[in-house]
Amino acid sequence: MIKRMLSAEFLKMKKICLWIPVISAVILLLFTCMEWYLYFRQGEAGVYTGLNVVYLFLSFTILLTISLLCSVFFETEHQAQGMKMIFSMPVSRRTFYFIKALWVIILMLACCSLILLGASLIWVVYTNERLPFLFLTKQVFGCFAASLPVLGIQLFLSARFANQTFPLAAGAIGAISSLFLARFGSKLLYVLPWAYPSMASPFIKGYTNWIILGAVLGLIILLLGSIRFGAMEIK
Repeated sequence: MIKRMLSAEFLKMKKICLWIPVISAVILLLFTCMEWYLYFRQGEAGVYTGLNVVYLFLSFTILLTISLLCSVFFETEHQAQGMKMIFSMPVSRRTFYFIKALWVIILMLACCSLILLGASLIWVVYTNERLPFLFLTKQVFGCFAASLPVLGIQLFLSARFANQTFPLAAGAIGAISSLFLARFGSKLLYVLPWAYPSMASPFIKGYTNWIILGAVLGLIILLLGSIRFGAMEIK
């Protein structure tokens, strides 16, 4: 049943959902290359400062891409009155909700893979220095794992509001805030999941704690979101 629902979701998925991860990865890589070439290439660390540039903008890219995907997935349902149809059928609402979440996760994993592959390819073409592949892998996929709480929040907001203006605005503000929230060294960070992606970098001591915290909290928020979604009334 799960496999059939995944296939059905793929068939009604807008093509833009497949392009959003690709476009996000390409923009991040192009911006990273430009930023490094203009401002960082003359530094003592040379090409390795490119990893710092990736770190600067990775959380913003991941969070904004998640917000866009969640909104597009549920915008299709709201516009086509698909929510009323689903709620009137003998289909588990929670399963329906988790199928949406699973597709967002799959597409985000594809986005992260493209970022990793593209960064590795650029590195190999540009320099003979050893590629820190493991470091880069931890940075990219760790950032996504720590973003799961935001994924849970954005998915529920997109399901709750037929007009996607508010979910998209919340996602954009959250993505922008991730650029500077990590600079505040206080316990407040623990209750602001938008800070987790920036803290989940190998550059930061104890980064694995933020990855674990993000993954666990993300699953909890997805579960709570599915329960609340199952109790929603669609007018």
